[in-house]
Amino acid sequence: MRWHFKTPKPIDSSPVIGRDGTVYFGCLDGKFYAVSPRGTLLWSFSIGDKIYSTPALAPGGDIYCCSWGGKVFALDARGNQSGRATPAQKWLTQIPGRISSSPALNPGGGLYVGSDNYNLYALDNVGGVTWVFTTRKYIEASPAVAPDGTIYFGSNDAYLYALSPGGALRWKFNTGGAITSSPAIGDGGTVYVGSSNGTFYALSPSGEEKWRVKVGQWIDSSPAIGADGAIYFGCNGGNLYAISKEGALLWRYQAGSTITSSPVVDPEGNVYVGSWDGRLYTIGRWGELKWSFPTPGPIHSSPAICGEGVLYIGSSDGLYALGQ
Repeated sequence: MRWHFKTPKPIDSSPVIGRDGTVYFGCLDGKFYAVSPRGTLLWSFSIGDKIYSTPALAPGGDIYCCSWGGKVFALDARGNQSGRATPAQKWLTQIPGRISSSPALNPGGGLYVGSDNYNLYALDNVGGVTWVFTTRKYIEASPAVAPDGTIYFGSNDAYLYALSPGGALRWKFNTGGAITSSPAIGDGGTVYVGSSNGTFYALSPSGEEKWRVKVGQWIDSSPAIGADGAIYFGCNGGNLYAISKEGALLWRYQAGSTITSSPVVDPEGNVYVGSWDGRLYTIGRWGELKWSFPTPGPIHSSPAICGEGVLYIGSSDGLYALGQ
């Protein structure tokens, strides 16, 4: 362990790393934090409400974060990289309902975010709502945006939706169970998503099913895609799966408890994932355990890796930095 930054409440939000190595994350204590690569506090910003969603960093330096109570903030952290100065709040938009979905950047500017009031919202660069798309149940999962601007997201109504950048429905696909994890977009635009009915799907960009894998356990972990196209995801039964891009099972690893954390894959093919047993697992490319790191409480946060190979993960008592 390189360092441990303590927080008074658990971290469910996954860390995001800025270009200068600053680590950003939200906490259930109602604060949004910026921590240096050495583990020192740069600043914190009080949201005043629990933060479950992961922040999004825009290329221009804006940071978007959401609170459980439906607030969407845009912060400008430029010029606040030393000391404990509070970043400037650029705007605040109140969305009806609660937000656990993480914001996704619109390549043309602005962002997309889902709410438990069944709606996906598109916001512009100044926080204005440009359109709203309504599903039949609440949206927990975060959207994924394809290079052509298509927005993919799931809802608890069992459908994966594909929308145009203007918010028009292109297609929807019934997975047979609630979608509580985010889709991932692979080579050729293939869309991968898991469902609460224990089935993992690969869909074409036009919404046709390419293949499915039945694992028999609720898939609440968003998939990660390796350099070779392999797909990795966890399940509520504690299994971490590796599936080839053709839909064949490569391997399965049994962790100590439920996995809702989403995996991260490094360039060597090692897979990092957290579990409710409090451990961060490192699994080799052939499915073998390389090492695990214990924390004092369940890990809901997903890990993040910086370019120097340092691994960041949130747990019940703060943020951990692991690596040489």
